[in-house]
Amino acid sequence: MIDFITLHFFTLFTFLLIFVTIGHLFTQRKKPSSTIAWTVTIIALPYIGILFYVIFHGRKLNKIIKNIKEIKLKKIHEVEAGFDSRIEKLLRANRLAGATSGNAFALCEDGLDSYQKLIALLMSAKSSIYISTYIFGKDIVTQKIVDILVQKAEEGVEVKLLVDAFGSQRLEFFPSILKPLQKAGGEYHFFMSMIKHPFDSKLNLRNHRKMIIVDCCSVMSGGINISKLYLSPVNYEGLWMDLSFILKGAGALHYKEIFRHNWENDAKTMLRKYPEKERELEYGKSIVQVVPSGPDVDSDALYEALLASIYEAQKRIWIVTPYFAPDNSLMDALIVAKHRGVEIKIITPQTSDNALADIARSGFLRDLQYEAVEILFFKNKMMHAKACLIDDKCAILGSSNFDARSFFYNFEVVSFIYTKEDIMIVKLWIERLFSECEYGIKEVSNIRKQLENFFKMFAPAL
Repeated sequence: MIDFITLHFFTLFTFLLIFVTIGHLFTQRKKPSSTIAWTVTIIALPYIGILFYVIFHGRKLNKIIKNIKEIKLKKIHEVEAGFDSRIEKLLRANRLAGATSGNAFALCEDGLDSYQKLIALLMSAKSSIYISTYIFGKDIVTQKIVDILVQKAEEGVEVKLLVDAFGSQRLEFFPSILKPLQKAGGEYHFFMSMIKHPFDSKLNLRNHRKMIIVDCCSVMSGGINISKLYLSPVNYEGLWMDLSFILKGAGALHYKEIFRHNWENDAKTMLRKYPEKERELEYGKSIVQVVPSGPDVDSDALYEALLASIYEAQKRIWIVTPYFAPDNSLMDALIVAKHRGVEIKIITPQTSDNALADIARSGFLRDLQYEAVEILFFKNKMMHAKACLIDDKCAILGSSNFDARSFFYNFEVVSFIYTKEDIMIVKLWIERLFSECEYGIKEVSNIRKQLENFFKMFAPAL
């Protein structure tokens, strides 16, 4: 039986732990709602709350991990003064590079299309292949891609593969599929390795950026990871619905700079330097602004631009996302936009691969449906695509989900597409999803609603 002195010591220790943790919390730059939520959690559930705080509180690398610099994208082939976009200007005000002109944009509409275009892109490489992915599987698709990478490395092409250590933790422990690449002269590295640097690795700061950059002037990006779930030469029942795009031109150079920043900071090796004549080439008429987001970007520029876009929208806001867990500000913005008469559609999978995230999203979706926002559930298969359409002025494509984890914690990258022809291509792709969707979220019991609201509190961790 616990004696009085032991109980007194335990109570005093708990009190001091709470006091120190809350003291640290008050030194952080957080929204009042976030500070209050953390404070209540720490006091109500001290040891669980403090553990969650230690794991998930930090967001910006310059305050957490030393010697990591902020991303600074160079101003390359920027649009001329006549181009007028308030969102583009807002992103510039956040010290990001402006939109680039002279790009060629092509949408990869599903996993079959993405696979064919990715293989062709890799086979075309003459000087370099840089790949960043959250998940790199071990299956027939990844074996084909590794075989191409090995072939290219043997031909003298610089091949670098950056894989997130948490997203592909099994691969880090058993990397046999990547050994031939290393033998051929290529390199692979696990971002924030939990094996090599267990005390420096941050579980809540993961590299979710998806980029395949070839010869420094072409990139495939979007939602796809490298696995047969996302890419396949043939259609099959387990293939997810996903979306990616290929960009050629100055915008691709910004993706290369983002990859260089991540690789050289984490892998501690340098990439080769290549002539930058590509900057002078015109590949097409697309105007694209590449926007990195995450701990290595000082501001929350992506979140700010999305919030401003919702408030400025006049006709439509269509959001395609596998996981939906916005914060209060985004929820308020969507509701206000609906009250102004803007058409709002949220397209999300009927059942995702994350059951807890599905429970958490339901509370948000019910609140929006109450305000007459249209909720569409993609049926029959998992949908992993990420896209956002704002009027006919902007399409946003990339790796970011519509949730707090993507906006405030993960390393992400998206492209803001400003060219009307490209926006129309994205609009038509989203419209084709409608026929495969079920409309509206169904009513459930009060107990289920209470469960949904409980998990809403933990949405950033899911």
